[in-house]
Amino acid sequence: MSGRREFPVEEPCRRLDLFLAGRLAQLSRGYIKRLIERGEVRVNGSAAAADSKLKAGDRVELSEARPPWPEPYGKFSDWIIHEDSALLVLDKPAGLLMHPLGTSWLACPEAALCEPEPNLAGLLLRERPAVAAAGTPRCGIVHRLDRSTSGVLLVAKTPAAYEALVRAFKDRRVRKTYRAWVRGRWGTREASVEAPVGRKPGHRRVIATPYGKEAFTTFSVLKEASWGALVEARPLTGRTHQIRVHLSLLGHPVMGDPEFDHPGPGEPRPPRMMLHAYRVELEHPATGRTVSFWCHAFKNFRNFSSRR
Repeated sequence: MSGRREFPVEEPCRRLDLFLAGRLAQLSRGYIKRLIERGEVRVNGSAAAADSKLKAGDRVELSEARPPWPEPYGKFSDWIIHEDSALLVLDKPAGLLMHPLGTSWLACPEAALCEPEPNLAGLLLRERPAVAAAGTPRCGIVHRLDRSTSGVLLVAKTPAAYEALVRAFKDRRVRKTYRAWVRGRWGTREASVEAPVGRKPGHRRVIATPYGKEAFTTFSVLKEASWGALVEARPLTGRTHQIRVHLSLLGHPVMGDPEFDHPGPGEPRPPRMMLHAYRVELEHPATGRTVSFWCHAFKNFRNFSSRR
């Protein structure tokens, strides 16, 4: 979403923001106003206000620069696990926001580029502009991971791939496996939880509640230590915070979980929530063939555990 465009003014006495809105129908007025406030719109070479009146013969110049985002999570190209004409598979870094809060970015995806910090929707607009240009909804984002969760994330590159993946998630034909470091020692190698997950009316926090939707998760213990265990989680449903809520119900909250983890004195405190989307298996949206994508979890865990 970078480049420079010029628009000659043929009609006098029109506001600058309305003038641009008439020529950039794909952009919202709010986004255009932010571009003007950021100094990316000039009239006859000079900065101007959104309500500036234009006269015939003026020249309006729009320069949409790439947002000056830092790269605290490394380069976008380093996250790519797989890419083809229909599908992009990323190893999402922990801490990366999926998209701006609210829904205004859905009507105007370019608004994701105006956020003060990086978000995946904006990065996809910047790094893969052809995805949105093809008319793919939500910049290709078909599912989400919590901000603090890392791991395998699927992005559709075409509208057809988007529809196929949305149907696959809805029909529970996408098999997801997570890994998590959790508190406490387990008395068994296998466990399962079937409990509805959701929010009580008027509350923000996601919990196990009869007001929620059905949710089922199975767990396997992979490794144990005196202070916790590495477990593998396989959610059969896809509810928000499902794995975190179900592990909390078992008395083994994910380490670093801001909602459920409350470490005592001397217990390890990780630098992040230790939940990772480890593997995804599905039918490829273009070929129909079964494919599986995975990425290593907790690459920095050795450093964390050595600080015990």
